[in-house]
Amino acid sequence: MQVFFEEAIPARKGIATVSMDFTYTIPEAGMDRMGRLETENGTVYSMAQWYPRVAVLDDIKGWNIAPYLGAGEFYLDYGDYDYKITVPYDHVVVGSGALVNSKEVLTATEINRLEKASKSDESVYIINPDEVNQISKTRPRQRGTLTWHFKMENTRDVAFASSKAFVWDAARINLPSGKACLAQSVYPKEVGSQSAWGRSTAYTKASVEHYSSKWFEYPYPNAVNVASNVGGMEYPGVSFCSAQSEGARLWGVTDHEFGHNWFPMIVGSNERLYPWMDEGFNTFINYYSSKAFNDGEYPNHLIQGRKRLHAYVSKNREGIDTYPDIVSTRNLGNTAYGKPGLGMIMLREYILGPERFDFAFRSYIKDWAYKHPQPSDFFNAIENGAGEDLNWFWKGWFYGTGNIDLAISYVQPYEGNYVVVLENKGDFPMPVHLRVTYEDGTIEEKKVPVEIWQRGDRWNYVLKTDKTLKSIEIDPHKIIPDINSSNDKWPSDLYEE
Repeated sequence: MQVFFEEAIPARKGIATVSMDFTYTIPEAGMDRMGRLETENGTVYSMAQWYPRVAVLDDIKGWNIAPYLGAGEFYLDYGDYDYKITVPYDHVVVGSGALVNSKEVLTATEINRLEKASKSDESVYIINPDEVNQISKTRPRQRGTLTWHFKMENTRDVAFASSKAFVWDAARINLPSGKACLAQSVYPKEVGSQSAWGRSTAYTKASVEHYSSKWFEYPYPNAVNVASNVGGMEYPGVSFCSAQSEGARLWGVTDHEFGHNWFPMIVGSNERLYPWMDEGFNTFINYYSSKAFNDGEYPNHLIQGRKRLHAYVSKNREGIDTYPDIVSTRNLGNTAYGKPGLGMIMLREYILGPERFDFAFRSYIKDWAYKHPQPSDFFNAIENGAGEDLNWFWKGWFYGTGNIDLAISYVQPYEGNYVVVLENKGDFPMPVHLRVTYEDGTIEEKKVPVEIWQRGDRWNYVLKTDKTLKSIEIDPHKIIPDINSSNDKWPSDLYEE
């Protein structure tokens, strides 16, 4: 809806107040964004999008008028939230931000346990499984309702969950600055085993600590994981994850949803138009957090050699730049998650190297925190931070449906060395990484820059050596999705599917 003011709001420090009465019926399943979950001890209410939210007015498109249709998620501005949730007295409420009236809604036991959890690296029960529906008997009120009061600053949204069925545990999150915040989990006791939600707080803690140390420090007072009817959905400081998830699946969804606190919660990209700027970047950072957690307890398969090429060669494929509400549902997983996530890994591991990429990506996050970057802002930030023109990569990977096909045409001796004839048979250029193996068993890795393709699709690379050459292979670590592996090796009979 539109609200028209009689007078314009002044550009600097202008204030206007909009008051509104509204009602909302909580659905059973809110498009997998929120809803209700029935458990043995009561209903879990996962609440989001229950209030009218103000559209973004940016300096690129003006007002965000793109309707919410489902695939394209949200585009929200930043503000300070002060909200109160009134629920039955025996409910526990967890929400975005900080609970500011704990003495009015919690028992002395719960308050003491929260204090203990704030100093513990191991999970501490605030409500243990045996106390579900029991500890509330010592609440400040024994009937009627209680009002839980939360505040959160500089956030683009808030969400909460409420239930009398919650087991509740928490642990300290250690941040690089020396500060700390609190990882929390709420879940029905029937899913609380150590193979399932009993490890949720440990997963949440590990995820937030990793992203804070590697990219940008977590800015919120709490990180709360809610066992929900929702498969997986992110909000600032709160994630709704399926109560049925366990093991690797629970780690994966927890890590992914909390990764969204960086994209798009801290870096406020437009999910309605550019899902790759949040889902793709998050998929990328999830790859490294999974490698780091318990020395890779749950492997991440974003890089699978050449096993996912079907999405790149399908005649029905679409580009990353296709708007999410337009892209075919069968392609959304690749255009929003897989292809941009892999593109970021190629940038870090194959094109720029970790040192230059990490500096550039951290600079992007820092410079665009709590702002609204466009795709060009991201491209420029990486180029400025890395000190390299990458237009060829942005155009080739993020726009259109072109593919990579690097080849070794042939190798021949030349004046005591070797000439390796390289060809670019794909739709856009890439640097060429070579593994050179000699007859004496020694191995060298060579990097040939992308500039070799500026004047054509063939390049004679002179391999200077006094050793006898045995074999050469392109991209030996199988990072890039080259659509034709049969021409990646010399001699060609070394090729194996």
